[in-house]
Amino acid sequence: MRRFFLSSSLFCATAVAISLPVLSANAAEYTDLLDAADDFDDFDKDTYNPFDFNLEPSFQYDISSAKISREAPCVPNRADYAGQPGVMNNPRLVEGQGRCSTPEMVYNREMDYEYSQSTLNLALRAGLYKDLELRIDVPFVIGSSATLKYADGVDAANSSVDPSNDRVNADARNVFTRGNPNDVNLRELDGFSMYRYFDLANEGSTYERSGFADPTIGLAWAPFNDQRDDTKATLLIGMDYTMPIAPIKRADNDAVGQGQHMLHWKLASSRQFDWINPYFGLEYFLPLLASDSPMRKSYPGNQGQVIENAPMRGDITIGTEFIPFEDAETGARYAIDLRFTMGYVSEGRDYTPLFDHLANSQCNRKTLGDVMPQFDTNGNLTNPADVACAWIVQEPGNASPNAAYDLSTTSKSTPFQTDGLMTVEDYATFAGQLGVYLQPTEYFQIKALVALKHRQEHFLTNSRTGRDADDALEVTPDDTVDLTGPDAALERNPVYNATFDSSGNRFRVQEYNTWSFLVNAALQF
Repeated sequence: MRRFFLSSSLFCATAVAISLPVLSANAAEYTDLLDAADDFDDFDKDTYNPFDFNLEPSFQYDISSAKISREAPCVPNRADYAGQPGVMNNPRLVEGQGRCSTPEMVYNREMDYEYSQSTLNLALRAGLYKDLELRIDVPFVIGSSATLKYADGVDAANSSVDPSNDRVNADARNVFTRGNPNDVNLRELDGFSMYRYFDLANEGSTYERSGFADPTIGLAWAPFNDQRDDTKATLLIGMDYTMPIAPIKRADNDAVGQGQHMLHWKLASSRQFDWINPYFGLEYFLPLLASDSPMRKSYPGNQGQVIENAPMRGDITIGTEFIPFEDAETGARYAIDLRFTMGYVSEGRDYTPLFDHLANSQCNRKTLGDVMPQFDTNGNLTNPADVACAWIVQEPGNASPNAAYDLSTTSKSTPFQTDGLMTVEDYATFAGQLGVYLQPTEYFQIKALVALKHRQEHFLTNSRTGRDADDALEVTPDDTVDLTGPDAALERNPVYNATFDSSGNRFRVQEYNTWSFLVNAALQF
């Protein structure tokens, strides 16, 4: 209802504006840019402006919250479906309880996610020529923190993320047979599901990061400007380039760099009608992975990884500035800005709310030998914490130094470690923003913004099993993706982990909202 009201208000404001007279005025902040060499030809001291330069420090605080759920199979009555795969001896099975009237997948709420970030940005803006601007942004993340904790009603007794040792032991006794050699236990590993991905005890765990983020340089040009020609709307064309020169966010550091060459194109238009200035914009973001990005990990000879790149993004923005006061002679201007943005984020490899916790999991560096079950004379596990980490060996790309597609031929001393990156499902975003712009003189401006962004619920773990290769390349030609056997190294996705990427095991983010607060000061020269 809030989004409908906001977008309807903007539409009505735009419609009303059409009937108002056009005044010579500044462009909307969304399409505004600096220029230079105004009236260069006549050098009239009253109108000639050889140079424009802005120094704009800003502070932004973001706070996010979300619910992390997980798929689980649900049946009305376990006994009626005893012969179905995934029913018997499945500790994650949901039975009845009003959750399903027919067999289906349901979402069990597992975790609550909280994230906050404080960022100081310094923007340098310079007018190069008439309606041509150069902009440089240098952001510094003062601090960020990511927290995951048990959702309400969830603890070690019913969690599928951080279960108790007793539940790990019970599942292992159902799946593995005491005294079996490791090769038999390997074959039985697919039936085990009581994994501990990371620690959620003691009110959850928090990971903090800080440091310089990747800087951005950009050019913007307005071939039409309603301040110069009031018969035309302002049209802005811009391109930004974010340089991946900051230390990249990894498991073994507290850096914040993304490791991506980010290309950003913007096309926007605005036109002022008396005290109303409606605007519209299209934006597209194309990430290109840096040479040292963790997403560029190579798997020689493999054709199974379907998604290798970071997500692309596109935004559509509509908004209106309301200008209660403006004085062209003194440069004073006061405005209220209402904005709505709808976006789309494509499927891709990305950092998720699970990143820091997976990348710092106690399971990292475990070997294949470590996670094999060991039983005492009473049939109880002697290494439940290790066996609970068996999920990490289910992803071929976690093996070091080379991917392990066949565990039966993998050395028991091979270490496994996840980079924490996931293949994320595509989703839509919706954002509303309220801005207040105060400019008492032409030399100083202050902006205050508040925004709310909602991300449509989507799967955080969504890798494909792999990709079928050409028959000419296969040892045993067929039309299926081989997850085992001689063609697995060719066709199996090295970043596919059946314990959380397969249907019935995937993690899903819901109610994902971010509040942003920004204060910006502009010193104009």
